[in-house]
Amino acid sequence: MSRADRGLPRCEDIVGTLRRSRTFRELAPMECGIGWPVPIAVIQDGVPRVFARLPLFVLRPDPAGGADLFPPFATATLEWSTRRLVEYTDLRFKEPYRSWQEWAHPIGRFPHPAVEGLSNAGYRALRTRLFGLYDELFAAFSLGRQPDGAATAEFRELLGQLLEPCLVPSYRRLAPKFLRQYLPGDHLPDEG
Repeated sequence: MSRADRGLPRCEDIVGTLRRSRTFRELAPMECGIGWPVPIAVIQDGVPRVFARLPLFVLRPDPAGGADLFPPFATATLEWSTRRLVEYTDLRFKEPYRSWQEWAHPIGRFPHPAVEGLSNAGYRALRTRLFGLYDELFAAFSLGRQPDGAATAEFRELLGQLLEPCLVPSYRRLAPKFLRQYLPGDHLPDEG
């Protein structure tokens, strides 16, 4: 029985599907974290299709608590409707102009200030809620529509709280249009 069959959001199930995949086990380090999905909506043969691009990053636990976070080294893209892996991209290969040193050093910590006061259960509840809101976004995109305003406002608020600030520049590089629309706060001048 999949996690979605047990009442968990489909996006949360997609993350679990990726983690259990052979590709993930073969290509990702054991300490790999999976970031928040980035929706990729396309029209193919006149039909809307939606994919979830997931950034992969090293998450190195600290014995004193928390974990060091490293920049995303790869992305994995799954089809929303089937949960099938359709693309794995190693960013170190795709972006050879970037120094390998960029991936060798931590860029931040988890938990970050916006969530460090939450209990484990409190964080997991917010995480599951955000995945549920992702489901609403993906469902609307799969129908060729924009999500409703109330869900979008709550989504922006939760994404702004839960997305690790140190990963925001990486997300901006991976999905500037998505962040411009759905992440509150200031944006870089070249983000429009």
